[in-house]
Amino acid sequence: MLIEVQKDVLMRSLQHVIKAVALNGPAPILQGIHIQAASDRVIFTASNTSMTIQSEIQQSSATLNIKRKGTIVIPSRYFFEVIRKLRDGVIVLELETEEKLMLTIRSGHSNIRLCGMAPTEFPYIKREEEERYSNRLQLNHTLFKATIKQVAVMAATSENRPVLTGVSFECNDNHINIMATDGVRLASRTLHIASSSHTNFKVIVPAKNLLELAKLLGDEYKAIEMAICNNRVKFIANGLKVESALIEGTFPSINNVVPRSYLCEILVDRECFLAAVDCVTVLAGDYIIRLAAESAQLKLLSRTREIGDVEHAVPLLEMRGEQFSISVNGKFLSDMLRNRECTSIRIRYAGQTSPIVILPNDSLKSTFFLLTPVRTQYEYNKSK
Repeated sequence: MLIEVQKDVLMRSLQHVIKAVALNGPAPILQGIHIQAASDRVIFTASNTSMTIQSEIQQSSATLNIKRKGTIVIPSRYFFEVIRKLRDGVIVLELETEEKLMLTIRSGHSNIRLCGMAPTEFPYIKREEEERYSNRLQLNHTLFKATIKQVAVMAATSENRPVLTGVSFECNDNHINIMATDGVRLASRTLHIASSSHTNFKVIVPAKNLLELAKLLGDEYKAIEMAICNNRVKFIANGLKVESALIEGTFPSINNVVPRSYLCEILVDRECFLAAVDCVTVLAGDYIIRLAAESAQLKLLSRTREIGDVEHAVPLLEMRGEQFSISVNGKFLSDMLRNRECTSIRIRYAGQTSPIVILPNDSLKSTFFLLTPVRTQYEYNKSK
C-alpha cells in the first residue's frame, strides 16, 4: 500500500470512524482502524461490534493519489494522534509488505513507523455483502437528523429492558414512524417518504448508535439511505456508511397510552416556556416541578425544603377547558422542549393520572411527546 493524501481530508475520515473504536474492548483488533487502499478509493473502518463506521476517500488529483493497493489495521489511538499533530499538506502512508505489518507515515521532515495488525479478522463492511441489504429507502437528511436528536434522547439508558434502550422504526409504504420511550416519557415523529417504497418493516436500533450517527451528518449531506438486512441496519450518506446491530424484541404499543380526550389544552411560547422550566428546575428536589394552568397564565413552581422555592409565570397564548395543576419531572420536560424548531408548544391535559401530551404547534400530526405525571407527597399552596 502506498498513498498520498491531504491531511484535512484524512482527518475528516478519521474523526468519523474513531467514534466506533472499541477502546476498552476485549479484542485488540477492535481497538484499531482498518485501512484498505483499493484501485479508486481508500476506505477507513472502525467497529465495536454494535456499530461499524466506514468513511471513503475517492481518488482525486487534488486530495488523494493511490500508487499501490494494500490493507492493514493500525492502532487507532496512536495513528489518530500522530496524524492530528502533523503539519497541513500531503501525508504519505506506505505499507512495505503485507507480511511485515508496519505502516510508515511521512510528512515534511517527519517519518513515523507504526506496528499494524493483520486485517483478516476485522469486521469491516464488505462490498459483496451489501447486496444482501433489502428494504431500502431514502430519507431527507435534515429531517432525519433533527428527528434523531428529538426522539433518541427519550430512550432508556438502563439495560433492565433492552428494547427501551432503542429507537423503534416502523415503515409502511410512504411513511416511517420513529419512536422512543423510557417508560416515563415518549417521543414519536412520522417522516414522509417522497416516493412510495412499498417497504414494510419494524426494527429497533440502539439509541446511542443513532445519536453518534446524527453527530456525523454534516450539512454537506443531502439525503441518507436506510437499508435493513437480518439483524443489521445500515445508513449511507455519500462516502459515509454506518452499520448498526438491531435490538431483538417487541417495542411496546402506545395505542392505550395516548389519551383519547382532553380536559384542557393550552398554547405557550416555546422559548419562554423552556426558560421558565429551566429556572424552576434549579431549586426542584428530584427535578420535580408543578405546572398550574390558570385563565391567562401557566405557573411553574418548585420547592426544596432545605433550600427554598421558586415560582415563574408564563403567559398563555390560548386556553380551552378547565384549569389544572400537575407535577412532572422538569429535566425530562426540558429535554422535550429542546431541539424544537417551532415557535410555540401545545400542551394537552387529560387528568391527574394520565400523561400530558406535548405537540409542536406547527407539526400536530407528525410529532408528539408524552410525559407521565409524578405523584407528590404535598400540594403547593394555590395562592402562591
